[in-house]
Amino acid sequence: MIEVQNPKVVLIVYVWPEPQSSAAGLRDMNLIESFLWAGWDLVVASPSQLGPHSEKLTQMGLRTAEIQMNDSSFDEWICSESPDYVIFDRFVTEEQFGWRVQEQCPNAVRVLDTQDLHFLRRTRSRAIDEGKPIAEVQLSGLDFSSEDTFREIASLYRCDGVFVLSSFEYELLVRQFYYPEQQLSLSRFHYPSPTPAPSFDERAGMMMIGNFRHPPNQDGVKWLVREIWPLIRRLMPEAQLDIYGAYPSREMMALTSEKHGVCVRGPVQDQFDALKRHRVNLAPLRFGAGIKGKISDAWWSGTPTVSTSIGAEGMTDSLSFGGWISDTAEEFAHAAVRASQNSDEWRQRQSQGYAVIQSLYHRETNRAELIQFLERIRTNCELNRAKNWIGSMLGYHAWRSTRYFSRWIEEKSKRLSNDESLK
Repeated sequence: MIEVQNPKVVLIVYVWPEPQSSAAGLRDMNLIESFLWAGWDLVVASPSQLGPHSEKLTQMGLRTAEIQMNDSSFDEWICSESPDYVIFDRFVTEEQFGWRVQEQCPNAVRVLDTQDLHFLRRTRSRAIDEGKPIAEVQLSGLDFSSEDTFREIASLYRCDGVFVLSSFEYELLVRQFYYPEQQLSLSRFHYPSPTPAPSFDERAGMMMIGNFRHPPNQDGVKWLVREIWPLIRRLMPEAQLDIYGAYPSREMMALTSEKHGVCVRGPVQDQFDALKRHRVNLAPLRFGAGIKGKISDAWWSGTPTVSTSIGAEGMTDSLSFGGWISDTAEEFAHAAVRASQNSDEWRQRQSQGYAVIQSLYHRETNRAELIQFLERIRTNCELNRAKNWIGSMLGYHAWRSTRYFSRWIEEKSKRLSNDESLK
């Protein structure tokens, strides 16, 4: 491939980024800001309707586009953009648009940003529903022979490069699914150096934060309020809990109880400000995957976290976790109380969180590595494609079926539209 001075990138996002609401939104913004930092030409596209969240990108000086699923208008649009890279922000966007990119822009480098491994999260969710304890849903004993797994792994193999955010998931893809390492990049969240934060004595209370549409957060809130919190109040009767998150349901809002010191507050404008007001961040995740933005946000804010082995997974490598890791309700409750009352231990865990942010989540370092990876896979793209027989076979069969099904949907929609116009 010929090197391009200022490459053109089309970033296809499933929904417009909401960095205050979800880790997925934070990740999309990391990608966007990296391309702006590198001076690359960027267009952000989504099948979601244009609205307030896309308008924020426009205000940043970016071009945005609303693209249609199962519609040949995308073919014309992607040809007119003629990108050097097309990046899909999760595997379902690659399934929908990857074959069209391959047909219309065969020289474009196709990259998948996994966000998290969806099949891993969903497999663990089923294991929890079956009554397995947290310790048993990390890896051993999990059955990956599901449609979720086959679809997502196939999507990875069809791409020229893959970003994975968790070191645990990096090793899983290489060791268990034999994904070629030369096409895989460990690329975590990006944070500037932490700013001074309120001290232990300037903070009060415990909190949890997470988008309520995300199943691990829904489960975590219920586990916290129904099983962990009564144990905390027994140990610390004056304890107060604030729960933040976008898109809370009526069921979630109904968990508010003044008598028991619980307040579900819903969306928050600035998650970092909320974290800095509280002494302890709780992340009671019984299943999930990827990097937990609620934990890394807390570390950047100087707020130690109590979480589970699932929450801590892949976040620190060999560094110490900036908080406490507990997998049972009893252990979790004792750790939360200790975090609230022991100032010396709190400051030690706060320092550990800062160290992880500076070492593994440093903005400038991670931006540079992200750009370098993309440049490298573009240089080696032809060679990697020639070696990637698995990806070629998966692409041939999956894209043929997807292509015909998508065009069938498009023709059906046109006929229905024509029928309506004749009425």
